[in-house]
Amino acid sequence: MGLRKLIAEAESLLREAGVEDPKIQLSKSPEYGEISSTVAFQLARPSKKNPLVVAEELMRSIDLSNARLVASVEAVNGYLNFKVDWNKYAESILREIFEEGERYGSSRIGEGKQVIIEHTSVNPNKPLHIGHARNTCLGDTIARILKFLGYDLIVLNYIDDSGTQMADVVLGFSDLGYQLDPPENMRFDEYCGDVVYVESVKRAEADPVLAEKRRQIVKEIESRSGKYFELNKLIVERVLRDQLKTCWRLGARYDVLNMESDVLEYRLWDEVFEKLREKNAVYYAGSGPKTGCWLLDLSGHPVLSREGDEVLVKSDHTTTYIARDIAYAAWKLGGTSKDFTYEIFGQNPDGTEIYVTSGNGSTRLKLSKIEKVINVIDVRQRRPQEIVKYALGLLGLQSEKYIHYAYEVVALSRSDAEKLGYPPDPDQQVIHMSGRRGLYVKADQLIDMLRDRAAEEVAQRHPDWDRRRVEEVAEKIAVGALRYSLIKPDIDKMIILNTEEMLKLEGDTAPYLQYTYARACRILEKSDSQISTKPPDNLTEDERTLLRRMTYLPILLQEFGENLLVKPIANYAYKLASDFNNFYEKSPVLWAEESVKSFRLGIVKAFTIAFGNVLRLLGIPIIELM
Repeated sequence: MGLRKLIAEAESLLREAGVEDPKIQLSKSPEYGEISSTVAFQLARPSKKNPLVVAEELMRSIDLSNARLVASVEAVNGYLNFKVDWNKYAESILREIFEEGERYGSSRIGEGKQVIIEHTSVNPNKPLHIGHARNTCLGDTIARILKFLGYDLIVLNYIDDSGTQMADVVLGFSDLGYQLDPPENMRFDEYCGDVVYVESVKRAEADPVLAEKRRQIVKEIESRSGKYFELNKLIVERVLRDQLKTCWRLGARYDVLNMESDVLEYRLWDEVFEKLREKNAVYYAGSGPKTGCWLLDLSGHPVLSREGDEVLVKSDHTTTYIARDIAYAAWKLGGTSKDFTYEIFGQNPDGTEIYVTSGNGSTRLKLSKIEKVINVIDVRQRRPQEIVKYALGLLGLQSEKYIHYAYEVVALSRSDAEKLGYPPDPDQQVIHMSGRRGLYVKADQLIDMLRDRAAEEVAQRHPDWDRRRVEEVAEKIAVGALRYSLIKPDIDKMIILNTEEMLKLEGDTAPYLQYTYARACRILEKSDSQISTKPPDNLTEDERTLLRRMTYLPILLQEFGENLLVKPIANYAYKLASDFNNFYEKSPVLWAEESVKSFRLGIVKAFTIAFGNVLRLLGIPIIELM
C-alpha cells in the first residue's frame, strides 16, 4: 500500500523508539520527505528540553534495519522528516491502486454508521432553477462520497406539498381558468411555475376575495379531504415526476420522498407538539398581534431570542412550515413513536427503487442509531434551521447530530441571462432568482445551452461522428460543466455562473478534467506494451509528483468524513489532472525505452483508476474520447 502503509510504518518505527503518540502528518514540502512528525515538540514540554535536542535523540534511536519504505529519518528544526525509498514506494503505490481498483480511496470509517442526508426539496410547483441545482449537486456529491466511505446512507427528498405555494397553483387551476394540460412543447412543471403560479400570486395579492379563497385551500389541503386536496395531489405528483427528470439529468438519485402533508397525517406534529407543551417550551398567545397562535419560547437562546418567539400554530389552527420541520427533524433523530409507511414511487436511472410516503404503503425505513442528519438548505434558511435545532434540544434529542449544510445562492451573468431571453438591463451585472416573480433560469434550460455549445465543438473535432454520438458526449460535457461549477467554490460564497468560463478546455473546469481523463485513455489505447509496477532506477520528478498526488486520495477522503467539505475534493481533482498533464508533457510514455514505457503505462493506468474514482465521486460524467 502507499501513503497509508508509509504512515503506519513510520508510526511503528517511532513506537519502537518509545514514542506512544507518533503524531504523523504530511510534510509541507517534498524536499523534507513525504511525511513528518511533530512529536518532539510534545515530548519537550513536560521535560522542558529543547525540541531540537529531543528530535535529534529520537532520530538516533530509530532503527531502520527492518524498514521497507522509509529510507532515512532527519531531524530538522525539531521536526522528524521521513524520506522514502522511491523505487519501493512507487511500486507500493501502484500495487495498492491496482488491487483496490474502483474502491481505491475508500475506507471503513463509515461501517456500521447510518446517515440521513436530505437535499433538493424543491416546492412541487415549479421546475428546478440553477439555485436548486446547486443544492442537488452538493447534496448528491456528499451522498456519493459518504457512501464510498462505507456509511449506510439514506437519501431523502422532502416534498413540501402543502402551504401557500401549493394553494397558489391549485387556485390557478380551480378558479382562474387554467387547464391542467400544458401548452405544446412545455413540461408540466414549467407550466405551473412559469405561468400558473406567477399569475395566481399576482391575482391573489391584488384581490382580497382570491386571497381568502387561497387561505381556504391551504386549510383544505391540510385537512386531507375535498376537491382541492385531490387536485393538489394530482399537481404534486405530475410536477414531481418532471422535477426528478432534471435531478436525474444532473446525476442525482434518491431513496425516499417524504411528503410534508404526511407529517400531519401520521400525527408526527401532534406528538411533538404535546412533548413541547409538557416541557413548557410553547405557549398560547391570548392577546397582542399574535392572539390565538401557539409560539415556541426562544427566550433561552442568546441569538434567536432577539427577533422574538416563533409561531408554530397560527390562529386558524394551521401549522407553520417551521412546526412541520421540527416534527420531521424529530422523526429523523428517532424522537417520535409515530412512523411513516411507504410504497414504491418509481426507479432511479441506476435501477434502485424510490419510495414515497403513503397511508396505503406496507414498507418502513430501517432506521438504526443515526450518526448524523445532514440537511442541504441555502443560507437564507439559517434562522429557521437554527430554530429547528434549538427545538430538538428542548425535546431532549441529540441536536448536535442535526447539521444544516448551508450554501450561498446562485446568480447568472448578465450576458448569459440575455442569451437565455432575459431583457437587457445595464444596471444589473448579475441575475438573481425569484420564483414568485417568475424570474429564474431553469436548470434544464442552462444545461441545454451548454450542451448545444459543446455539441458544436465536438462536431468540429469529430466530423465522422453521427449526431447521436455528438449529442451524448455534449450532454456529458454540459452536465459536468454545470456540476463542477456549482460544487467547486466555497459553500459560503455566492456563485455567478458564466457559461463561457465553464466550457473552457483549459483551467479549472470540468471539460479540462474530462479531457485529461480521455487523454490518459488514449495513451493506453495506443499502446500494446505490458503494464508494469516496477520502476526504473531513477524516477523523474514529474513521475514522483503524480504518484505522490494519487496516494493522497485516501487521506483526503478520510478528512471529508470529518468536515464534509466538497471544495478540497474538487481542488484535488484539478491538481491531479494538472500533475498528469505535466507528466504527459515532460515524461514521454509511448516513445520511451521499453522498461520505462511499461512503468509509465502503469502510472497512466493507475491515474485512470484514481482519477476516475474522483470524477465519479464529484458526479462528473466520464468521457473516454472527446
